[in-house]
Amino acid sequence: MTFIYHQRDKAKISPYFNLTFSQENLRREKQRAGLLAGVFFVGLILTLFFYLTLPLASYPQQAKTEIMQVVLPFLAFMSLYELNMWNMFRVWGQKEFTIPQSVKYLNATFEISALTLLLYLLSDKFDHPILVMLSPLATLYYFFIILSTLRLNFWISFYTGLIACIEFLLLSFYLLEEPSMLAGSFSLYLTTSFAYIVKSLIFLLCGICAGYVSRQIQISIQSSIERSETQNQLITFFGQQVSPEIADLIIKEKGMLKSQHMKVSVLFLDIRNFTKYADKHTADEVVAYQNAFFSIIVEIVNRHGGIVNQFLGDGCMITFGAPLPLSNPAENAVKAGLEIIAEIRKAVQEDRIIPTSVGIGVHVGDAVIGNIGTETRQQFSITGNVVILAARIEQLNKEYGTNMLVSQDVINDLSDFHPALTEQLGVVDVRGMEAGVELYKLS
Repeated sequence: MTFIYHQRDKAKISPYFNLTFSQENLRREKQRAGLLAGVFFVGLILTLFFYLTLPLASYPQQAKTEIMQVVLPFLAFMSLYELNMWNMFRVWGQKEFTIPQSVKYLNATFEISALTLLLYLLSDKFDHPILVMLSPLATLYYFFIILSTLRLNFWISFYTGLIACIEFLLLSFYLLEEPSMLAGSFSLYLTTSFAYIVKSLIFLLCGICAGYVSRQIQISIQSSIERSETQNQLITFFGQQVSPEIADLIIKEKGMLKSQHMKVSVLFLDIRNFTKYADKHTADEVVAYQNAFFSIIVEIVNRHGGIVNQFLGDGCMITFGAPLPLSNPAENAVKAGLEIIAEIRKAVQEDRIIPTSVGIGVHVGDAVIGNIGTETRQQFSITGNVVILAARIEQLNKEYGTNMLVSQDVINDLSDFHPALTEQLGVVDVRGMEAGVELYKLS
């Protein structure tokens, strides 16, 4: 038995995604400010271009100049303002600040009011001031409303549309002319409020729609953060026993790894005299020792691409090459085993653990790996003679007084790696096996 997946135990993990969502919020605010800075800068360039290259002969030069004296400073100021906001959000993001909601409301109020002020200042440049409300500049309200979706808050988008609606409507009422004898449909735009009421309501509806989209984006981002946090917690949990890569594969496959044949190397490890130690010490002391010991094992095994299938109390079963294949599982197992022995000795010398001796047995061969069980309980298993023989080889360490024994098949699979202390022990009878196994001592 190696990895057990309980479908019914998938309790909802409550991820602490506030910090992550706050950083995402800042990133979106920075995007929004950057887009608006770009819009105003492009508007500034186009305004200059049209003013210099496409003069309107029917429009007095003085009036055009007066309009440019208002429009160009406004576009330049708003470009710098949004660029400054972009930089502020960038700095806040680096320092992991949380942006207050009040800043968003104040910013929305300033942007809409600045545009309304611009329209008011331009109104007296027209023969009929109300016509400024029909000019292309009035469409800038839409930019603020649309980009408010990046603020990830329904009420801020709604507020942006609402304040645009109110300010546009009030300024329109202020600029409307008294009914005159001017005939034709054109006079309706000069004297009748209906068209401006409809347009202001459209701003409000756009704010509501932007708020809805903003809310959907917010939900999507929060769900993504929750899934990511959940997966990170699962990987952290399983990473105590397996490498992050293997844990990630198990999670991606939802624990349902299909059965298949794979070449694997199995390593059994036994702690010598563990039973005597456990009988003479408290449960807390035993657990503390096990945690210190197995932390060394897990770190080394992960480094060599292995997976700790089972903690057996006084030892463990480790596999290399499943469920993720390795180019040379036998060599990975041998290197891991030798490093475990060396690190255990070092830990004893440094008093990180009590004096400890281990026995290790390694074999390589074909095995069947995959899940067995029901929909509610899945057990990932590795079965085959390779597992049985590796366990039998480990037990022979006591008979030969060795720390690490491997089979001939393991030695055959070693490439350029040849342990210095390798010693051939010859063919040895193994309990439960008809044919003998040629063993080698590595430590």
